[in-house]
Amino acid sequence: MTYTLADLPMFARLGEERLRGLTARRRRYPAGQVLCAEGDPADHLIVLLDGRVKAGRVSAEGREVVLAVEAAPVAFDKTALLVDGPHRATRTALTAVEVAYVPRSAVLDLVAGEPEVAARLLRTLAATVRDLDERLTDAAVRDVPTRVAAWLVRRCAGGRVPLHGGQAGLGAEIGATRVSVNRALRGFERRGMVEISTGEVIVLDRLALSRLAAVPIPAP
Repeated sequence: MTYTLADLPMFARLGEERLRGLTARRRRYPAGQVLCAEGDPADHLIVLLDGRVKAGRVSAEGREVVLAVEAAPVAFDKTALLVDGPHRATRTALTAVEVAYVPRSAVLDLVAGEPEVAARLLRTLAATVRDLDERLTDAAVRDVPTRVAAWLVRRCAGGRVPLHGGQAGLGAEIGATRVSVNRALRGFERRGMVEISTGEVIVLDRLALSRLAAVPIPAP
């Protein structure tokens, strides 16, 4: 499914004329294309309209660390755009993608002139900070099965949780190896909590996972 700018929370409910004024440039790329590299100037808001992208950084030893796997619709590096900083990660297309490039000046003008856009952007950034805080806390104080359970609880509103980056991608998000993630999922499956399927995990007992992870089930 291909999305539009109006599908992003920060642009929701903007009029068609105002959206057209953003003068976004749209492009399609094949899997493997680098959309932005760590350290590049963030002079455009990059909006993923279709497909999946991984965000990664290179360690001092030259090893790639996958930070996240993101699916459309999503906008990248909003913080870097606001503070006129560089991209904080390299984003590479995992599938064929469609992206829109919105000039930084257009985004800043919109934030300055539309209080609702500024408020929605703040809520999005706050949610991002909260998610990072939860991930850091999980990595510091929880074992891998508990981290996997918490990750599933936070994402299984519909019962099915897609693994866009596979079990390795899930592991990268929670700071664990693919082997340890697989071991945890197999343990949950044996206990009747989940069913492991191709490219996704089907949650059968969300309450049990929530108790194991000691996290509340998010409100719908």
